[in-house]
Amino acid sequence: MSIPSIDPSAVQALLASDTLHACIDVRERGEFARAQIAGTSPVNRGALEIRLPVMVPDRRVPVVLCCDDGQRSELAAETLGRMGYTDVRILAGGVDGWQRQGLPVRSGWGVHGKEYGERVAHGGNVTHLSAVELAARRKGGEDVVVVDVRSREEYLRGHVPETYHIPGGNLLVDAPRLPLAEDTTLVVSCAGRTRGILGAQLLHDNGFTNVYALENGVMGWFLAGGDIATGPGKEVPRPASPGRGARIRAATDALASRERIRRRGRDDFRAARESGETVYLLDVRLPEEYETGHIPGSVSLPLGQMALAHENFLAVRAAPVFVVSDDDPRPVWAASLLGNLGFRDVAILDGGVRGWADAGHALEQGVPEPAVFGMEEARAQATLIDATALRAHIESSSTALDVRSIGEYGFAHIPGTRWLPRGRLELDIGGAAPDKTLPLALVCDNGVRSTLAAGTLRQLGYRDVRVLAGGTRSWEDGGGVLEDGLEGTGVSTEDAQADFGHSVWAGALGKTREDMERYLSWEIDLVKEEEAAS
Repeated sequence: MSIPSIDPSAVQALLASDTLHACIDVRERGEFARAQIAGTSPVNRGALEIRLPVMVPDRRVPVVLCCDDGQRSELAAETLGRMGYTDVRILAGGVDGWQRQGLPVRSGWGVHGKEYGERVAHGGNVTHLSAVELAARRKGGEDVVVVDVRSREEYLRGHVPETYHIPGGNLLVDAPRLPLAEDTTLVVSCAGRTRGILGAQLLHDNGFTNVYALENGVMGWFLAGGDIATGPGKEVPRPASPGRGARIRAATDALASRERIRRRGRDDFRAARESGETVYLLDVRLPEEYETGHIPGSVSLPLGQMALAHENFLAVRAAPVFVVSDDDPRPVWAASLLGNLGFRDVAILDGGVRGWADAGHALEQGVPEPAVFGMEEARAQATLIDATALRAHIESSSTALDVRSIGEYGFAHIPGTRWLPRGRLELDIGGAAPDKTLPLALVCDNGVRSTLAAGTLRQLGYRDVRVLAGGTRSWEDGGGVLEDGLEGTGVSTEDAQADFGHSVWAGALGKTREDMERYLSWEIDLVKEEEAAS
């Protein structure tokens, strides 16, 4: 199969245009984090069948694929062809060739959102408070309230002691309930910088006073010698402070008017979606709200995570984006944020989730199970085994491969398994399992990627391919132990951290003080890099 290629200069022009297109980087997460082309979206090749239909719903949209040297792009293009994508090209020479031509790349995760956060910090109304100053004010008996705006999972893992937890997307809902007097100092914290900056700016814009962003967040607190608390923190009291809600409503109305934020009706949205063209519907509520009832086909992307996570969902940047909630403030501020991030066709779905239900349209509950292309065919070619059978397989010295990313593997894997990501399966399986007649077991987190990998291996001639049913989750449920570490992978801790991202700021992958300091310096310098590139 001959896959058409596109040269770097044409890709540059495409990325700068307003045409409907998607540029997908199919390398592993860590590779993307180390060097990426601005404007590309990460979907590692091992997750294409799972993620791409969400990110590029219209299979007629032109798609450009890139990897390091083109090999994985060609394999990915074949997958996209089977999935029904009709206009697929690969970047000639890959990212390596792009760099050889002297074209720019950048590093990190959520870089576009972090650049925006640093612009807000430089040019907005956000004042930073250092960890040392926060500790001094607390020790001096000043009235200080600290709120952490990260996800619940991150917060439970580690936070500044004596903080309230309000996910950033819910600040406008829950911040009015904080115990704030006229002279209270309100400090917003996150892991590092971006979400704290944007949270502080959001509160300032909605009439809160004496608001600061904790400089460098939990990392900065730790680096200054502060203790880290884990588990639940302080409970946000009830009821809401009088007057706060009215000020938020007034600020929201003013923003909607000033930025001319549009509302579009349900019929408009349904017509756009039924046309088959790419259209996104983002539910900006918290995940637990989404699970209680959401519009079918909507994607859960809470307002507080939107700046950093939008690249994982909105691959066709010129496509229409609808935002929806069940309240008035959150969708307005979400639409404004998307506009500031460069999305030009953004509207609020009028009536929200409640209006959809009141009009007689069904809502879905829970977390949607994605339809995975090729899953049934692959399942028919694999032999499912349980944890007991896998343990016997490993004890017999037979090969067992974990096909997840290196970050996932390094964080927790089944003892005795070896790492080989699904995205590199065809390229590296010969070294890992040269004898196609011997039994081979595959593992992932839930059985999906390992089943797809089994289908590939059967096509390559492997006769006895076994899949752990339920993946590492079923292994743990059955009392099995997981271990961390990278022994035998040939991958450094730094590379594994890049794969897993900076959300695990001090986890099993061993993030050191030097790692934190280097990361924070990189984030602070993003504005300088952006100005130099413009």
